Amino acid sequence: MRYCKCMVIGIFSFMLLLTSCKGIQSDLYEEMTKIDAHVHIRTEKPDIMEFAAAEGFKFLTINTRANSQAYIDEQMHFARAIKEQYPDRISYITTFSMENFEDSSWATEVIRVLQKDFEEGAIGVKVWKDIGMTFRDSLNNFILIDDPRFDPIFDFIANNKKTVIAHIGEPKNCWLPLDSMTVNNDKLYFSEHPQYHMYLHPEYPSYEQLVASRDNLLARHPDLKLVGAHLGSLEWSVDELAMRLDQFPNLAVDMAARVCHFQVQDREKVRKFIIMYQDRLLYATDLVLSEKDDFEERKTWLEREWRSDWSYFATGDSLQSPYVNGSFRGLKLDKDILRKIYYTNAVTWYPELFN
Repeated sequence: MRYCKCMVIGIFSFMLLLTSCKGIQSDLYEEMTKIDAHVHIRTEKPDIMEFAAAEGFKFLTINTRANSQAYIDEQMHFARAIKEQYPDRISYITTFSMENFEDSSWATEVIRVLQKDFEEGAIGVKVWKDIGMTFRDSLNNFILIDDPRFDPIFDFIANNKKTVIAHIGEPKNCWLPLDSMTVNNDKLYFSEHPQYHMYLHPEYPSYEQLVASRDNLLARHPDLKLVGAHLGSLEWSVDELAMRLDQFPNLAVDMAARVCHFQVQDREKVRKFIIMYQDRLLYATDLVLSEKDDFEERKTWLEREWRSDWSYFATGDSLQSPYVNGSFRGLKLDKDILRKIYYTNAVTWYPELFN
């Protein structure tokens, strides 16, 4: 049930994501050190790191999916290897396996593995949408992230002053018919993957149930620092997101694969939201790069994402994107806010980043 903007590259590769670069704060882009705080790099090849350095970017690479410790170990191999090559340019997040979830020793074993991962350099823990949307217990009930059996693990993470990045749920569009979806990449993805289109599967947990389960987790663990991936699955409304940020001071969000959801909302409302919550927003793309991927294709996609997103945040130009219909104006944020979104906030919410 993977959702990634990379899926649209083949169809929209001919389209420029910008209509104009006029007025872009290009000098600031070039001089500023930036962090892409949500990527998945599963290769030891140096190409992507060299390209990122040329663009002034560092990475936080995230290991994800909880169905198999063997699969997690495979991802961790690449994370450790690339970290060893570029210790000051990349950091990594671990995750845990749901195998044997109902065994009495499950949480103890998860904690043992996480302790080892922390000692070897992991700076946080990812929980993915398969918790809530895939795993079921022996009674065939979906296992949600606020299940009390997770509590010892989140207590352990908080006590070790690590950060959780949580991708719980999906964009709200997932529960809507295709013709009601607000952005084109959602329409494309769910039309091609109906098995993941929750509108067609009412027997699965609702959008509201999944968001509530994450909120319950935050309420129960106020000392746990949590970054909600993909705008915390509240991408559709800055009002809803603001309400959660007000309610939970231990919550921040990254923008991975969701910048276009800002672009279809009211510009002034979005701009005021970002100014108000400038310390709680992390820039990210959700790049996926594996050994088998075409590097040049991924690089082309990533360069367009980085440059077009910068144009949206840094300029007031009229812009276009294949992800949304019609044109929209950039937000023209000042440089202090840009530095927070692109660098400072990631370092604040992931305190061991690049240590």
